[in-house]
Amino acid sequence: MIISAIVVTYYPNKLLLSRLLHSICGEASIVYVIDNTPKESVDWLCSEWFVKSDFEVKYCSLGDNFGIAKAQNVGINFAINDECDHVILFDQDSSPPIGMINRLYEAEIKLLNSGIKVGSVGPLFIDEKTNQYSPAIRKSWLMTKRVNISHDENLPVSSDNLIASGSLIRLSVLKEVGLMREDLFIDWVDIEWGLRAGNFGYFHFIIPDAVMLHSIGDEYTSIGKRRINLHSDIRNYYIVRNACHLLLDSSLNRQWRISIFFKIPKFVIFYSIKTLSKKRGKVLFLLLRACSDGFTGRLGKAF
Repeated sequence: MIISAIVVTYYPNKLLLSRLLHSICGEASIVYVIDNTPKESVDWLCSEWFVKSDFEVKYCSLGDNFGIAKAQNVGINFAINDECDHVILFDQDSSPPIGMINRLYEAEIKLLNSGIKVGSVGPLFIDEKTNQYSPAIRKSWLMTKRVNISHDENLPVSSDNLIASGSLIRLSVLKEVGLMREDLFIDWVDIEWGLRAGNFGYFHFIIPDAVMLHSIGDEYTSIGKRRINLHSDIRNYYIVRNACHLLLDSSLNRQWRISIFFKIPKFVIFYSIKTLSKKRGKVLFLLLRACSDGFTGRLGKAF
């Protein structure tokens, strides 16, 4: 069984990237590092650095930022050409424990042997900033349902989609369902793929005893007992734009589209008020432009 890891980088932190590679290089058969950092913007990030650091990786610089979906697809195509069986996706700031990849693979085998059509399996996340576990997400009639998970649960927990980082996917599934949508650029990429795989009859599972640290967002704010991650204004643009575009996608489950419909005004209002830049008027204009771009299909890299 050949499992390849795909790490997407964009102006990476050297210590965090080293932490990730130390965890996965001895466990994945092949590690691809696909770099979205504009060419020569980070002087240490090159093939020689990986060699000097004793990381056995295949490094590919795209020369510019083409979005996370494009970078993931480049890595997936490398894995197909190298005749791998699985890919596992990682963001540059994730921190999987040693043994996590094998644990996910074992869980997938058990699910497949029980007759379940598995699309992907992934770890239970702990956000490093909020120290909270990420829930499973499932469709309900009007809004998506958040299912809280405890790390001491023994059984896999189904979710309509998984966070991309840490998700283990068989290449046979990707060949049937298709690769990531590059026109989304960033945000909603993993959700769209998970829901698309669901249309093919595949199910996704969080494995509670495979726990991974992950950093989501730049800051966070608290509303009641819930802590909500905050992103940069441009990330919020992509979140809103892609939500508007996917609302029109008739291939998505109707309940998910209804949920998206209710989320969009909440996104616009919340991100305008809780902007990290504090320029609320400009941010509101940006998010209204995001709605227009999403509804009219102006996708890809925005700026």
